[in-house]
Amino acid sequence: MTLRLPLFSLILLFSFSRAAYAQQKLRLSVLVQDGVTKKPIAGASLFVAETHAGAQADTAGLIRLDHAPGLLTVYVSAVGYLRRRESLTLNRNLNVQFFLQPRSTYLDEVDVTAQREDKNIRNVQMGQIQLSMPDLKRMPVVLGEPDILKALALQAGVTTAGEGAGGFNVRGGRADQNLVLLDGAPLFNTNHLLGFYTNVNPDMVQDVSLSKGTFSAQYGGRISSLLQMSTRNGNNDAWRMSSGLSPVSARFLVDGPIFKKLTLLAGGRVAFPNYLLRAFPVASVANSRAFFFDGNLKLTYAPSDRSTVSLAGYRSQDTFKFPGDTLYGWQSTVGTARWSYLIQPNLQLNLTALYSGYHLNVDGITPGLTFRFQSFIEQRESKVDVFYTLNHKHKIQVGTNAILFRIQTGEANPTGENSSVNPRRIEPEQAREMGAYVNTEWELTPRISFQAGLRYTVYAYLGPRTVYNYLANSPVSPETISDSVRYGRGQTVQTYGGLEPRLALRVQLAKMTSLKASAGRTRQYVNLISNTTAITPLDFWKLSDRYVPPQVADQVSVGLFQNLRNNAIELSIEGYYKRLKNQIEYRFGADLILNPALERVLLQAAGRAYGVEFGISKNTGRLTGQANYTYARSLMAVQTPFDELRINGGRYYPSYIDRPHTLNVQARWALPHNWTFSTNFVYYTGVPATYPDGQYLYGAEPVQDYSRRNADRIPNYHRLDVAFSKDTRFNKNQRHYGIWTLGIYNLYAHKNPYSIYFVRTNQRTEAYRLSVFGTLIPSIAYTIYF
Repeated sequence: MTLRLPLFSLILLFSFSRAAYAQQKLRLSVLVQDGVTKKPIAGASLFVAETHAGAQADTAGLIRLDHAPGLLTVYVSAVGYLRRRESLTLNRNLNVQFFLQPRSTYLDEVDVTAQREDKNIRNVQMGQIQLSMPDLKRMPVVLGEPDILKALALQAGVTTAGEGAGGFNVRGGRADQNLVLLDGAPLFNTNHLLGFYTNVNPDMVQDVSLSKGTFSAQYGGRISSLLQMSTRNGNNDAWRMSSGLSPVSARFLVDGPIFKKLTLLAGGRVAFPNYLLRAFPVASVANSRAFFFDGNLKLTYAPSDRSTVSLAGYRSQDTFKFPGDTLYGWQSTVGTARWSYLIQPNLQLNLTALYSGYHLNVDGITPGLTFRFQSFIEQRESKVDVFYTLNHKHKIQVGTNAILFRIQTGEANPTGENSSVNPRRIEPEQAREMGAYVNTEWELTPRISFQAGLRYTVYAYLGPRTVYNYLANSPVSPETISDSVRYGRGQTVQTYGGLEPRLALRVQLAKMTSLKASAGRTRQYVNLISNTTAITPLDFWKLSDRYVPPQVADQVSVGLFQNLRNNAIELSIEGYYKRLKNQIEYRFGADLILNPALERVLLQAAGRAYGVEFGISKNTGRLTGQANYTYARSLMAVQTPFDELRINGGRYYPSYIDRPHTLNVQARWALPHNWTFSTNFVYYTGVPATYPDGQYLYGAEPVQDYSRRNADRIPNYHRLDVAFSKDTRFNKNQRHYGIWTLGIYNLYAHKNPYSIYFVRTNQRTEAYRLSVFGTLIPSIAYTIYF
């Protein structure tokens, strides 16, 4: 610690000396905003023709440049926008505001990629994925519904448990280890229709960014990845509407100015998949029923050029009914309020308050066994963030946040007078988490830049709670209980916390080649309890307590990036190693639902994940696309002094999401008359599975023996998708137009197995393969803009 303080002091001294030198010149501050939405454009570039000086906008769209006085010709540009040229007289410190006009979707396909900047070479961050929303809506997807998570699953290092599986996995991390933010608020559930669709309408979204490696110290609470989705602001100039129709859903969107400084964006989506379910050959599916809807609302108020207030809300509802048995229902509710104020041209303050809740209801409808089961997780959070730009090469960000968690792991009550179900309720859990961070990004030289951050969190698990104590040097079980302690409301039961350093470095080896490295530590205090491969409605969240310590991940990664042919072709190779602590595993035969002492069935595991990702993409011309191959492993080990609790003898074994080989190929071909052809090919290794490796007699009955966990695998997965898209516009300025998309999912009708299960009949054990989509799925979708 004594060595770090002088080093930090030298950094600050050097920073302020550079700022003092900059004051000898005049300062040009340029705020760059979207000419339609008035939203700041992060990463916009400014170029001075006379001196070839330049600078780039920060996340608030602010460009700062210290320059000698004089008459300047400046160019402001950004990817996806028309470049703007202005003449300025710099005879004093000058603040100006530029609005850039977006190119149309048609021009974005033809022209903008030819002017693509080398951000993958010059940015410090690595392991980042950004989705193009126009391209997303032209991709071949199941049943014609554009889907954000399905598009992410085509990227290197991102996988899913299979068709119809909820969530996504990043670099060996489980689905609950991804921090998914919608307008800054976390989403605890990301799926509709039991995992077939993402529960966020892509029509509402402007930006989608996924960080697979080390991300900014501004964010914490998850150990695998950061997915940020931002909804669009309403249009300032005129009201606009759009509507779309696919085989399973209908959607609409409207946005425009309520008055001069207040805009509205509202949209929704509703599903009608029952007629498709009836077409399935499996009776249990054909007799099921499903429904979902989601809606977004956003108000943006700009009382002045320095201040912006926004209110964003989201609500979704799902129901799924198995024939004559059970009705599932789950809801997500999210609300965000944010005030952004530009204190000075180089100093910005953001205040944010948010709420996120996920509630699950399960209704049993079997006569005599009617009941309602409920669980939920709620998070309330307040945040303060301050952005300070010393100059165009050095930026500092500091902030703090406070979170209150409330969780109900399970409650069941009988419904109806004749129900034989007994009421059971697990006491709700509460906890608070507080954090503070500092983050800086500094371009030391044109070839060397770095981003460094430090986050510190303090977590407290709170009463009311009854905590059991167990005998020392004994496994946790009902037989080893020594006593119990009752904690009152608000009393601290257990505390955790610690530092989370983050570091990223870029060294530009040549004009179009850069080497990047990053390292970081993250902590996670909320855990999804599930002993299945994919997320299911019966999974529930649990807070870290005395016997469930927070998950911790340390990740290092290094990558080489190169662009060819004036940035038309991008090549990359990234390698990573991740060490995981306090991972949750389960005892064989663990009973999870309505268990008042989960510590008796949970195990602490160590984990490690490593891999290498190869990628190539072509960004210009009529034929564009990308291909990526990933070799990756995700391993777990339960190492305990108690022999009866060890899994696979305490050795490392493949986790449920271990997929050694993954190959994704995407291509898009611009055809005449505004037609576009798109195709995807996907191949990956089958997920691990546990098959019976013998049997024994219990009494007179044979029982299957499952002694080796995840020692087998289901067959490998592969499929080919194709789609044709037609844009009906005759020119780029046409206001009323439509987009048709015709696609085929799983073109060659491969019966990809989702799982293998075993049934014993007539003294024989038979293996059965379950495929979600065992044939090709055609679709047609139409979106109209007016």
